[in-house]
Amino acid sequence: MKAPRLLVPTLFGCLLANCMSITAPPKSGNVLSPVVAKVKVGNVCGTAFRAFLDGLDVTSQFSPASPSSTTTQATLSGLSSGTHTLTASADVQHWFLFTYCSAANDTATFKVNADTPYMADCRAQGVPIPPDFAETGTSWVNQGTLNTNGGGSNLLQGAVDAFVWTYTDPNVRGACVALPRGSGSPGSLAGIICQGATTGKACFWDNQRKTDPTNILGWSGQKLVISELVDGVTFAAGGNVGGRCTNCHSGNNVFLISPDDATWAKVLRGPLNGGPSGGQFTTQVASGRYTPLPVATNFVNGVAPGANCGAGCHELPPSNIRAMRNTVNAIPPVNRMPMGPACAGTGCYGSP
Repeated sequence: MKAPRLLVPTLFGCLLANCMSITAPPKSGNVLSPVVAKVKVGNVCGTAFRAFLDGLDVTSQFSPASPSSTTTQATLSGLSSGTHTLTASADVQHWFLFTYCSAANDTATFKVNADTPYMADCRAQGVPIPPDFAETGTSWVNQGTLNTNGGGSNLLQGAVDAFVWTYTDPNVRGACVALPRGSGSPGSLAGIICQGATTGKACFWDNQRKTDPTNILGWSGQKLVISELVDGVTFAAGGNVGGRCTNCHSGNNVFLISPDDATWAKVLRGPLNGGPSGGQFTTQVASGRYTPLPVATNFVNGVAPGANCGAGCHELPPSNIRAMRNTVNAIPPVNRMPMGPACAGTGCYGSP
């Protein structure tokens, strides 16, 4: 009589060991050719490492050829514009009560040269470019929820949940933050902002298609394709549902962060508060003050008249914005004023 086969350790051990992971290109990301591919592989113990690009064997392009507890990488040249799929597999060593060998694999789907002119401009000016947004199957990470009635800091819609998602570009220091709100059905708002840490430039997208900017797309269970969405060019012209982003997003930091909120604290302080620690993620701006893109006369990060802290911590928003927060959203302007603190030396920003 044959002994029963033990199945649970194979799955459990693989998860514990993180035995196969494609770390570049970013999953659902937009990248330029040539593409640098990196795969983290555990101890190879059976079938050797294999890699396929769109079904074609590209194993020989990766080095080292037989990885063991390391990262193997390749430069994939001459890729056509559009969507590509990279898969990697190998038999690797696991451990759960005993050592054994089992198959592991990972897949990354990405786009090559899928930039719109706006995305290309943002990329050229040091802004991380976000992958398409979806709740599963991408490199976006859900950091938590904001809800004003529950004590959080959803500044735009006081009684509606807002979900804070972050993306870390593996090669560009900065931050991408998505803020999908409500139920996620059509009509639920979802904005995406990315800010480069070195240049201080920031770029904007909302969940409306350029071809139909008055229709707010649903985001729950859907994929928001970045290249299809209205962006800073549309906003600067005043042609989207939400108006110009810079009407609210002003100050030294593009992100309207209430730093004492638990979710925002994770994003702001990163690994200091259990938040993003991907090596390049930071909401800090080295230039001292962010600049919105595109550069346009009516799309600027100006200092509002009135009392302020010299743009060091937070500024007094224009009177119409204060009124909106106070009356429309029932948020006291003094208690809920967003700020991007200038306190890197005292632990306000996590060190990526």
